[in-house]
Amino acid sequence: MQFTVVEPVFTRQHARRLTELARMADDFGLHSIGVGDTGFRLNEAAARVTLLALGTTRTYVGMRPTNPWTRDPQITAAFLATIDSMTEGRAFMEIATGDSAVRSVGRRPATRARLEEYVTCVRDVLATGHGRFAGRDIRTFADSRGPVRISVGAEGPRMLELAGAIGDAVSIGTGLTPDVVAWSLERVEHGARQRGRDPARVEPWFTVRSVLDDDGETARKRVLPSLASILHHSMRGGVEGRLVPERHHDAVREYVRRYSLADHQQSGGSNELLMERLGLTEFAMARWGMAGNPADWVRRISDLAASGVRRMWLANRGDLSRLERTLRAFGEHVLTLVR
Repeated sequence: MQFTVVEPVFTRQHARRLTELARMADDFGLHSIGVGDTGFRLNEAAARVTLLALGTTRTYVGMRPTNPWTRDPQITAAFLATIDSMTEGRAFMEIATGDSAVRSVGRRPATRARLEEYVTCVRDVLATGHGRFAGRDIRTFADSRGPVRISVGAEGPRMLELAGAIGDAVSIGTGLTPDVVAWSLERVEHGARQRGRDPARVEPWFTVRSVLDDDGETARKRVLPSLASILHHSMRGGVEGRLVPERHHDAVREYVRRYSLADHQQSGGSNELLMERLGLTEFAMARWGMAGNPADWVRRISDLAASGVRRMWLANRGDLSRLERTLRAFGEHVLTLVR
C-alpha cells in the first residue's frame, strides 16, 4: 500500500502533525507516503516531503507526482539526492505529464519524449553529476547514495508502454475493473519487452481514488471531486482504445470538453455536477473509486486482488485531522484483515 497526502493548508502546527502522520504510516508498514506537486492547489511539495522524511524510518517518501515542466531536472536531482541521503535510500519520485500543475502556468501536458528525456537526465545527474536536457548541459555537485526509485504515472496505452520502458515502477491510473487491469498490465509488459527489459523489473501500482469513513454515504460523497478529476485527465486523450463502454463515449467526450480547471477538485463544484448530469458518476466510481466504511474497503480490496491488483496507491484528500482518522482506521481496521 502507498498513501498520498493532499493537504492544502499549512502552518507550523500542520508541519508537526504531518511528521506524525508519516510516523503513523511508517508504524503501519506502508510501502510509501507521498505528496502532490502542484502549486495550483497545494503548498510547496519539497518542504512537505522533507517533513515526511523526518517522520519515517522504513517507508519511502517523495512527490507523487511531479512533472517535466515546473521543476528543472537539476533542482529535482539535487532534491532527490538530499532526501535519499536523509532517509538512507528511501526517496522516490513519481513523474507524469502534468495536469493542474502545468495547465495553471500556461503549459500543456508534457510529451512522452520530454518526460523520457527528463527522467534520463535526472538519473544521469544522480549517477554522475552530469546530464543533458532540452539541448543544454545539466550539472550538480549534490551527492547521492545511488539510484533513486522513479515511477511513471500512466493513464493511457502509450504512457503505460513508456512506463514499462523506463520506469522502476508504474502508477496505473487507467482503472480498476478486471478488463482494464489486465489490459493495463499487458501494455506495461509490452513496453518493457520493446526496450529489451524484463517486465518483472517494473512494479505495477494501481491508483485508487479513495475515501474511508464510518458512514458509507459520506465517503461516497467525499470521493466525487477526486473521481471528477481523474475522469477528466485520464480521458483527455480520447476514449478510443481505453476500454470505455460505447454507451458512455459521447458523454465522456462532452465531459472532457466542458471540464473546468477553476473547479478542479472542488467539492460540489461544476465538474462533479457535470459528471452526475452526464450519467458518468457510477462509471467513474466502478472504474477508479473505493469509498465506504472499513468493511466496504475490505470487500473492495478483496475483489481487486482477485482481478490482479496487488499494489495500490491510495489517493486521499482533506485536512490533516481527516487524514489522520483515515490512516488510523485503515491501519487498524482494514490492513489487519486484508494482510
